[in-house]
Amino acid sequence: MYKGRLILPVLMIMVFFSPQAQAKNTLKLEQAFMLVLSQNPQVRSHQSRYMAAEGNRLQQSLRPNPEAFFEVEDFAVQGPRDGFEATQYTLGIGQQFEIAGKRSKREKVADLEKEHARQEALAAIQAILAQTEAAYMRVAIAQERLNLAEKRVALADKTHQTVKKRVSAAKSAEIQLTKTDIEVADADLEKRKAEKELLIAKMTLANLMNVPVLEQNITADLSMLPGAPERAVIVQALEKTPMSMMSRLSVTRQEAAIDLAHANGVPDPTIGLGVRRFAQDDATALLAIISIPIPVLNRNQGRIAEAKANLLAAQSDQDVQRLGLTKLAMEMWQILVNAREEALEYQNNILPFAQRAYTQAEDGYNRGAFSFLDLLDAQRTLYNEQDKYLKSLNTFYEAKAQVDMLTGAYAQTAASAFDQNTNEKGQDKGQNNE
Repeated sequence: MYKGRLILPVLMIMVFFSPQAQAKNTLKLEQAFMLVLSQNPQVRSHQSRYMAAEGNRLQQSLRPNPEAFFEVEDFAVQGPRDGFEATQYTLGIGQQFEIAGKRSKREKVADLEKEHARQEALAAIQAILAQTEAAYMRVAIAQERLNLAEKRVALADKTHQTVKKRVSAAKSAEIQLTKTDIEVADADLEKRKAEKELLIAKMTLANLMNVPVLEQNITADLSMLPGAPERAVIVQALEKTPMSMMSRLSVTRQEAAIDLAHANGVPDPTIGLGVRRFAQDDATALLAIISIPIPVLNRNQGRIAEAKANLLAAQSDQDVQRLGLTKLAMEMWQILVNAREEALEYQNNILPFAQRAYTQAEDGYNRGAFSFLDLLDAQRTLYNEQDKYLKSLNTFYEAKAQVDMLTGAYAQTAASAFDQNTNEKGQDKGQNNE
């Protein structure tokens, strides 16, 4: 029964840890998504909830069971016919018949609940995929931060050697060498900090993929920033998100629940047929029974009132959800646009200028044209601008993941989790038939 459920995860792990992948020692975003879909416990939980809704849909389609009855009358008589001489035995079967379209209305409610469970699962899985992409890019940025930290250490060492030569030649004061020692120590500290940040980022991504440790590196071109979608595109896409679908389904489900509550107020007849045997003369006779509850006290009026109130609540929740979703989308879109503009400004102007300023300061200091403070200031400016650039990248990719989720970028990938589940059920069914 569990064989089908193991095939896809095993294949994914084989691909992920194949010799080719290990040789490159890299992890692609698509591979991360595959591992999340197959191994993340939250994904499996939402898949199971959808399967539970499927089970409920099946249950609501079933008709009431027939009832067998057996009656014994006139036994242990005190009189001329003692004991069981006048006893009557009745054996029969009865069936309740649902009227007023109860079953079809019940199935409709269950269908809507099932689709609501699917959309809820899709929303949750897309949110997990958004977290995965954000964590993936966080690892890539942490790798770049460590790379820059290592360059900073090399740069600080180079500056230290330059100052040391000038001090040895009595062209600079001893205090300048002490200050470069501080810069070297600070660069080493930043490098250790970058290593810890990379470790934490990898642990976060490994957690989402449900693997013990992430040993692979990330391949991402941070210099190529994706474009931001237009505001109108996001607003239009919001109507198709699982969150919007859920709110609409809630309203439709409550409307169907009102119809079902009205139908349940109509009593269902029970029709029975049996055989009666008379012990006195061994005679037999057929017996027909029909019973109908009299709707005097209970006409399901409480459930009808409850369903109407739930409909009003669902309609209000839909308005609240629409406003909240639009507000979130616009906030994330604005953050995305601002962070992208900021990152591009760093790429195209600020970082090249800072690098050029440091090169000029270093060359001028070697020639004696600039002071040590000019060199130190140029070096610190380069560090600070590189750090700000990485922060803007992190903000951009976190906002991008949220916008992608709201615009349905993960919809097809999330839906494949249900395709996988359907294939597993089909394989289990075939094995059970065998």
